[in-house]
Amino acid sequence: MSSKKLRNVCVAGKRTSMRLEPAFWDALAEIAQREGLTVGALCTRLAERMDAQDADSLSSTVRVYVMEYFRAATPGREEVRCEMAIAAE
Repeated sequence: MSSKKLRNVCVAGKRTSMRLEPAFWDALAEIAQREGLTVGALCTRLAERMDAQDADSLSSTVRVYVMEYFRAATPGREEVRCEMAIAAE
């Protein structure tokens, strides 16, 4: 049995499903709150960048983004930039 949780998210006005581990769902919600976005709005922005990231799925894009976001926020890691910065938009 998979530990991934299937949830629906509204991306670009359309309902889609993503299967992520609970820790990624929690992190995605935390990032959205920090950036003043809904989870759907954050996922919409990530979906718009999927082609540039050469990702196979939105779930994969979200996992990479969450990792990069928190790596960039880690003290002493100033040289690490989040390639998919959302807040600057």
